[in-house]
Amino acid sequence: MAVLSQKLRTDGLRPVHLRHDLLEIADLIETCFASTLDTAGRSAIQEMRSMGRAGPLLWALGRVGSAIPAAMRGYVWVERDHVIGNVSLTPAGYGQGWVIANVAVSPDHRRHGIARQLMRATMDEVATRGRFAVLQVEADNMHARELYEELGFTELRTFTRWRHATHHFVPAAPPESPELQSLTAVHAAALYALAAQIRPNERGGLGWLRQTEKREFNASQWMGLKPLATGRNVQHWVLPGAGNAIDAALTAEVRLGLRTALIDLYVRPERQGLESGLLNGALRRLGARHRPVVAEHPSDDEVANAAFRYNHFMPERTLVHMIWRVPPKP
Repeated sequence: MAVLSQKLRTDGLRPVHLRHDLLEIADLIETCFASTLDTAGRSAIQEMRSMGRAGPLLWALGRVGSAIPAAMRGYVWVERDHVIGNVSLTPAGYGQGWVIANVAVSPDHRRHGIARQLMRATMDEVATRGRFAVLQVEADNMHARELYEELGFTELRTFTRWRHATHHFVPAAPPESPELQSLTAVHAAALYALAAQIRPNERGGLGWLRQTEKREFNASQWMGLKPLATGRNVQHWVLPGAGNAIDAALTAEVRLGLRTALIDLYVRPERQGLESGLLNGALRRLGARHRPVVAEHPSDDEVANAAFRYNHFMPERTLVHMIWRVPPKP
């Protein structure tokens, strides 16, 4: 144990050791990201602190470590026995990819190359374990974006997170708002084709860590056993076009135990103009007076941006999604 403790006190770069580092990592994340933390982020920090304060017996028995997501792996930078830099690494859940998050350096220690060295170590680990790494960064954080680009990351797409809070009223429905229908098996393939066309995976998919996958576009199942098994209630509404095509659609997801509804908007490019009516109808169907409604939508869709504003959604964050692909071995 003495040897381990001595190793952990070594200044500079080393792999994260959750038993010893979790409290300081929580403090560092709160310091560096205070202005952008939402309710979920603050709750996660409090959970990290609770785990960090757990006694050694609970850690030895595996009662604490098993509650931490698989692999809150990563690296820390230590100076004078204090964690002043961190990068977290977790599986992306698809395509042998990894998520890089919580890239944080204490304000008093920035501009000394610490973030770069943390990132290089993390990317070296990704290269031995997977095929790519993804991250998201605030669109106005130019220093971070430039660092990631220098390290070989490329932009997928920029997304804006819009929120309709319960105290925001729902405006009058726009003239000639489309009448949506619940998705049936007849249109399931067409809905997936539309989503893949306007939200392709090579540009970030549906949003952060949400791939555009065919199995996500089955007929809605609000009733029955599927929501109980997955913890998700998902419903799709569509505007049929010619033949079995889809001109526009809206997906709503509510996770069991949470009030907030997540929605996705899809409109065929040649049918732009339907967005305000689609969002308005979704707010009414979802009971927006009683639950917050959130959408993560591509920032480059100006027509949709105007529609969100018309329906009193407020932009929360604008995030650039980036990817680094592991170079092929010679």
